[in-house]
Amino acid sequence: MEMMGKLQSARENFEKLKQDLDNKTFTETSTDGTISITLTELATIKDIQIASGLMADKEQLEDTLVVTLNKALDKIKLNAMEEAKKTAKESLPQIPGLSF
Repeated sequence: MEMMGKLQSARENFEKLKQDLDNKTFTETSTDGTISITLTELATIKDIQIASGLMADKEQLEDTLVVTLNKALDKIKLNAMEEAKKTAKESLPQIPGLSF
């Protein structure tokens, strides 16, 4: 029964992690400062700011938007993986051969 309690606790901890990540936001800005994207740590886009001068150059706008979004999503993936490892390490019982 102890194992079931630990698994239930782990499930609750992962649900809390999911909620925490969804409530945390950060802003990624393009290297030239023309685009800023605000996202949650679960990759929900909350806001996009685009410099008015960039609106005239559709191709540059698309390229800058793609690069900035990909940078933000890379950060989200890395952070989510680290947070999940940390939660697993704290919540799950030691299982031989399974490392986090």
